[in-house]
Amino acid sequence: MENDIPSTSRCGEPVEPSEHRYRELRSLSRQRLRLIWEMAQMGAVLNDEDAVLVEALREHPEYYEVWDQVDELSDEELVQDGVNPILHVTIHQTVENQLAAKDPPVVHETLERLMRSGLSRHEAIHAIGSVLSVEIWEILKEERPFDEERYERGLRQLDAREWAPARSRRRRVKKEKRKRRRKR
Repeated sequence: MENDIPSTSRCGEPVEPSEHRYRELRSLSRQRLRLIWEMAQMGAVLNDEDAVLVEALREHPEYYEVWDQVDELSDEELVQDGVNPILHVTIHQTVENQLAAKDPPVVHETLERLMRSGLSRHEAIHAIGSVLSVEIWEILKEERPFDEERYERGLRQLDAREWAPARSRRRRVKKEKRKRRRKR
């Protein structure tokens, strides 16, 4: 099998076997995402995990064009306004899974608190996802295990008022994107 791994990239640069495996896994993951998206568009019955993913995909209409061609896009083409849509919905899906499992319980408590403070459910999911993203970043950077206490502290410190300016900016950006799409 090692002999099947190309030794050079498209640019003629040497490619490590682990890099090839990463590219292959990324390609397969994107193909799977597109297939699930297409199945949902056709009304197919999905398993629970895929249904949660599709719900996260649908909650982001600004990325519909991405989902339609996700397995054909380069990394550079995939990123939209500095955001990787796949990573974005993966975090979204992870928070939804934590809510469904009620694990950790503070995730549901935080969602309710943020919504009582005026955030929409979607905005509250994003706020929780921001804390999760920081924890994931720290895990990767420090090569350490998940720190549930730190995650819970971060969730308890979330303040809906800090999300209000970001919410207004996100709405303006989405509105502008819709206008550009209509002009096409």
